Amino acid sequence: MDRCTQRTRLTGASGGIGLETADVFLQQGAKVTAHYNSNNQTLQPLIARYGADKVQALQANLTLEGDVARLFIEASASFGTVQIIIVNHGVWPIEDQPVVQMSLDQWRSTLDINLTSSFLVCREFLKGLQGASDSVKDYASILFIGSSSGRFGEAGHADYSASKSALMYGFTLTLKNEIVKIAPKGRVNCIAPGWVKTVIFFPN
Repeated sequence: MDRCTQRTRLTGASGGIGLETADVFLQQGAKVTAHYNSNNQTLQPLIARYGADKVQALQANLTLEGDVARLFIEASASFGTVQIIIVNHGVWPIEDQPVVQMSLDQWRSTLDINLTSSFLVCREFLKGLQGASDSVKDYASILFIGSSSGRFGEAGHADYSASKSALMYGFTLTLKNEIVKIAPKGRVNCIAPGWVKTVIFFPN
């Protein structure tokens, strides 16, 4: 199968790393489902440039099982079974909160958004792969966007660091052993960038 015919789904595609990644995949000829939670305005230029037959923007709250299931149904209805997922979405609470001061609500919210939602996305992806053709399975791939914070820690952001560390190590290393039972050539990888200049962190 020509790699340019791959169907990619990218979470958190409306800004920063996600938006640039979507553009790169589209340049290579992939069909991209660009997920967003609340803002799709930044995705409109990509749709205008590449066309609705190449890129679609779909909304979902990834912490909700029903939303995740709907997202994959809609993505597959338009472009066929998803072959590649890039798990990029996440939250980094801006205010420093040392563990001694951090609320349980913040801890739970960050892990829910960054980690539990990633589990839901990957579970739905693997379910779809089970009934896919061999030609689809041959290019099955999961890519996580981790963080250097998950490796080294980050004072004031234990919730974020813990969520990324769990994603990068326990979850990634487990999934790479499980995906091959569904798609023998399937791959699971994770990259861990450091600080990236985006409007979230550097608005000016």
